[in-house]
Amino acid sequence: MSPRHRRLIQLVCALALLAGLGGIFALVAWSDQPQVRYASLRCIYREIYWERGPVDIVVVGTSRTKWGVSPETVSAFAAPDADPPAVVLNVSRSWRGTNQMLQQLVDVQAERGITKAIVVEYSREGDVVATSRRYYDYYPDHAAVVPVSTFREDHAFKPREPAYLLARDLLDLGQERVDYALDRLLTGKYEKNTVVPVDERPAGDSGGCTGKDRPLRQKHLDDWAARTTKRLGPWEGRDPVGYPFGAVNNDAQRESIRRIVAFGAEHGVAVFFVLMPRYYDSPTKQAYLDRFEREFGAPLLAPPEEVLRELNDGGYSDPNHLWEKGRLAYSEWLGGEIARRPGG
Repeated sequence: MSPRHRRLIQLVCALALLAGLGGIFALVAWSDQPQVRYASLRCIYREIYWERGPVDIVVVGTSRTKWGVSPETVSAFAAPDADPPAVVLNVSRSWRGTNQMLQQLVDVQAERGITKAIVVEYSREGDVVATSRRYYDYYPDHAAVVPVSTFREDHAFKPREPAYLLARDLLDLGQERVDYALDRLLTGKYEKNTVVPVDERPAGDSGGCTGKDRPLRQKHLDDWAARTTKRLGPWEGRDPVGYPFGAVNNDAQRESIRRIVAFGAEHGVAVFFVLMPRYYDSPTKQAYLDRFEREFGAPLLAPPEEVLRELNDGGYSDPNHLWEKGRLAYSEWLGGEIARRPGG
């Protein structure tokens, strides 16, 4: 092969490489659009981008909050004298991490505005799945639902993680973002998230993405009750309990919590964290709740014994999720707590 041909081939390869890299950067930039980021969260997209007007109270969390908090009931009890009724938006979704919840709050604030309060489900330490990158509060499709610009702050959420693992996580996030972007481009999954001009959107009212209740799993409930009773004794008369705090695998969760509190302060809205109960959960120690508030500067709300008793009496569809009866009871309590606390 002549030197001329060799240089020509090298030039073509270099141009192809540059074109490929340019295409990847363009693809990632395209995937930052809300309609693409929310391609797998269409209901949440509709609540944020298809309605207009400020939201008084925004609720974010996992499936426990999705099925456990009634926006209409919280509205009635958090602001009983409001006319028109307070707008409460529940944009919880299964398998959300607190860093994803933070992004949803940012999007609601930017698109519609938040006027009164933010309610965030808190997963007590030990509940976060301790495998792979989920160990650090990453959940499925995290790389797809947050702006790519947030990747550069990834290290700040995990100050005790070794540098080589931080680098691995960053590479994983980039690779997954490209994979998700390609999938959404080629399949058109984002296309149903149409862009609606603000002046064509209806005024928003209380609502969310709860959907129909999960099916009753009575045997699962009975088995769960038997196991917890064997381990902890009968539910009636149990002493309140606290939970671990400060584990390295929860660094990212705690950093997200601090940023959510700072976000609330920046925008002048109250921030409340909540414990979503499980079937036959013991009451929570006040000392544990006090420690949380000292650490983060925002209250952690936990249902008292009388509410837990009511929830245990037919309020759950399975050990981890409330259904209508329990959802209404929990939401009445939550709305009342918001109403009686400063900023609520």
